[in-house]
Amino acid sequence: MREELIAAGLWEAHNPNNPSLSVTAAWQVLARIGVACKYVGRTLEGDYEYLVYHRETGASIASGRGKTAPLAMCQAALAALHKNTADPN
Repeated sequence: MREELIAAGLWEAHNPNNPSLSVTAAWQVLARIGVACKYVGRTLEGDYEYLVYHRETGASIASGRGKTAPLAMCQAALAALHKNTADPN
């Protein structure tokens, strides 16, 4: 996941932290794309789920799931980035 975030421009290669292992680092990733994120809950499979939404409108942009909270946050950030790249509206 760290390499994916670096490739997407959401994490610096020189930073030794791994956002998929740290909630603090995962929040930093989300801050880079300027979106808000909230914890939705756990899926039936036990995964964590986070929702990314537009700060001003409250509209849902993307979501992410993962076995850990930081991993789900990183997945949500990548999904939001891809959504914003594909659809600027």
